[in-house]
Amino acid sequence: MAKTYKNKSGYRKYKDSGKFVHIANAEKKIGGKIFKGYEVHHKDLNKDNNRISNLAVLKKDFHQKVVHKKKKSNWF
Repeated sequence: MAKTYKNKSGYRKYKDSGKFVHIANAEKKIGGKIFKGYEVHHKDLNKDNNRISNLAVLKKDFHQKVVHKKKKSNWF
């Protein structure tokens, strides 16, 4: 298993490549790169839960709305 570390923001990154674990997993899920203007969302807001089932690729502006609304309620 590849070694990881947490960055200052609390996201896991691979030591060898510096790539975010949640982005790598989301790319596996969709079968390619995450396009510019999109972000990977942790459905449960837990940055340590990088399971594919917990990740969603969303447009950046929509992602910002989801995160702020989710903090107020549990709708996603």
